[in-house]
Amino acid sequence: MSFARPDLLWLAAALPALIAWGVVGYARRRRRVARLLGESTLVRRLVGQELGRFPRRRLGLLGIAAVSLGVAAAGPQWGTEIVETRSRSLEIAFALDVSRSMLARDVSPDRLERQRLLARRLLRELRGDRIGLVAFAGRAYVLSPLTVDHSALQLYLDALDPEIVSQGGSSLASAIRQATDLVRGEDPERRADYAVVLVSDGEALEEEDAVLRAAERAAAAGVVVHTVGLGTPGGAPIPELDPVSGRVTGYKRDLSGDVVISRRNDHLLGEIASITGGRFVRGDEPGATDRLLASLRGMERAAAAAGREARPKDRTGWLVALALLLVTLDALLAGGALQSVRKRRAKVAAAPAVAALLLAPGFGFGDLERGNRLYREGRYLEAVEAYSRALRDGESSPVLHYNLGTALLRLKRYDEAERHLRAALMTVEPEARERTHYNLGNRYLEAGLEADDPRARAKLLDAAVEAYKHALRIDPTDVDAKWNLELALREQEQNPPEHGGGQSGDQGPPDEWNDDQGQGQGAPPMSMPQPSPGERRTSPPEPGTMTREQAERILSAAEQDERELFRQSLRKGRRDRPVARDW
Repeated sequence: MSFARPDLLWLAAALPALIAWGVVGYARRRRRVARLLGESTLVRRLVGQELGRFPRRRLGLLGIAAVSLGVAAAGPQWGTEIVETRSRSLEIAFALDVSRSMLARDVSPDRLERQRLLARRLLRELRGDRIGLVAFAGRAYVLSPLTVDHSALQLYLDALDPEIVSQGGSSLASAIRQATDLVRGEDPERRADYAVVLVSDGEALEEEDAVLRAAERAAAAGVVVHTVGLGTPGGAPIPELDPVSGRVTGYKRDLSGDVVISRRNDHLLGEIASITGGRFVRGDEPGATDRLLASLRGMERAAAAAGREARPKDRTGWLVALALLLVTLDALLAGGALQSVRKRRAKVAAAPAVAALLLAPGFGFGDLERGNRLYREGRYLEAVEAYSRALRDGESSPVLHYNLGTALLRLKRYDEAERHLRAALMTVEPEARERTHYNLGNRYLEAGLEADDPRARAKLLDAAVEAYKHALRIDPTDVDAKWNLELALREQEQNPPEHGGGQSGDQGPPDEWNDDQGQGQGAPPMSMPQPSPGERRTSPPEPGTMTREQAERILSAAEQDERELFRQSLRKGRRDRPVARDW
């Protein structure tokens, strides 16, 4: 059971206490009245009951009613239901400058890193909105279409580097055109506000008129361009870095041999924002990002595609109905509406049965809940059967596939578990997706540790590494995923594949790993059993062989290697064009 307002659970204790105080006061007044009326035997004959007796039944009925109302106020939820959803999101394209002038260090540590920090902040604040990514220098490139999978965008931000572009320089016109086309998409008739966030120092290799014409084109298409200026008006030299050590070896010089000073062009960036109705902010001013976010949040949101979402069922009504039933029963008994002691006893005896009939449909003891209970009791085979029955009955939510796959992992039925865990990746709820990737990593790692064939073992270990990395991109603080990733990497080192297996291009995880954003919404993770195999480290190394600090260093090295491979993939096919001004 979960609660929509757990902060109101205190009412479940406060209301019964208040009722108890009231019933005690009522009993005292009734005793005083009974004493004033005369002899207790005569009073009992007149009213049909002992007025001096404490009303335990009334206290019980009203106390249970008060508990029910207190719990109902917190919004109790159990079970799940599939509902049709239609979300609305912002449509935004980030146009990020990766020209060499962004390496200038007039802001700390440099303009390029400041740009990354700004983009990461915007991604955090705009969760659930569709964001695309354009990188530009001498020309512009679409790195990512509009997507709600912000974890993928984080990878591109990590890989931003002047070396990923094929032409040096800085073309703001190309960036504005490319970002405008990206954010408008294939449905220009859709009613919504569209925005481009252009982050740059404002230096352009083309004529200013060309940049302003691109801004006018964006304005005609209904796209607002917000500009963020990085750097300082005074500027700074552009360092030349050693490709291996990253140390400064000199500074960029122009054709006449003078050191180039790159300055922020506030005038041009302000003109672009003014033409399109956007806002220009200076990156070094306090509150600049907050002002930019305020402008973005004021946009009209576009309607996204409809989907299906598994949500917890609200059971407030059943508890309110129980409270009303008990209060009504107490009123009938206290008011003397029942004609005889026999009838009164019969109805009091029937009250639990009525309450049971009232609440039975609301408890939701379906196959999904039954499977969760069996899983917690360690009866995994019976849990699988319960989940399978729910699946056959037509309930096909991501949470059900997750639970079924998790239970199958306990039974070491790896192929079936993988099929259902893949189906669970339909959810876009980050915590649920992270758990699913984690359990898929466990599926590959456990199967890999048991495999006898070296090539199959290498292939499974590669897939496990990728799965754990996916989980860590969503939740970098998951210590167990880090530990299992370190274990998988150690197994790869200690058991190199034979005949080149395991490390070739076709031995990694399936292509589906590259698209985990899915469609629709998943059920809240609180409805799921806890992660299964490897939940607290799959198979820890022998004591004394490796410390936690060593494991963290291995993980950091692996992440650095992954970023470098990602940069290399962006550079693939790169054709440098010599230009007079390559910054």
